[in-house]
Amino acid sequence: MANKKFKIPGLNVNSKYKSAAPFVLREKVRQIYKEIDKFFIDDSTENLHSLRIAFRRFRYVMEVFQECIEPSLFKEIYNQTKKLQDLIGEGRDLDVMEIKIGLLENKLKKKIPDYIYQNISEEKIKIRRFIKTELINFIIDKNINRTFLNK
Repeated sequence: MANKKFKIPGLNVNSKYKSAAPFVLREKVRQIYKEIDKFFIDDSTENLHSLRIAFRRFRYVMEVFQECIEPSLFKEIYNQTKKLQDLIGEGRDLDVMEIKIGLLENKLKKKIPDYIYQNISEEKIKIRRFIKTELINFIIDKNINRTFLNK
């Protein structure tokens, strides 16, 4: 029995590779847009992580269907996606660092200086602002909208 979570609307299981590509890629972009919406409402650690996963899944699907996308367009969108995934990864690294420092503080039963937490917090704010700017650029990108969402 197929898992409903992974069902792609409009995709026929008997579809050929090239005809399946638009359905799969469109669904992955829609999932990214949903995660972007969540992140703009609440830029929590969990939502940032979910956003990163959505971009990773889209990038991997792009790799699978690379032959179905015009080469220069593929390269441009793929690079933009990878750049965003890496940027989101940097934000995620700060979240994980903050958690690990807290765990270390508890384990050692020693107080970590507040300026370390303050520095991480400031960096998290900066990178989340930059991520949001880049996400807006992704959302309004004509090539992404035209290629994957038929807009």
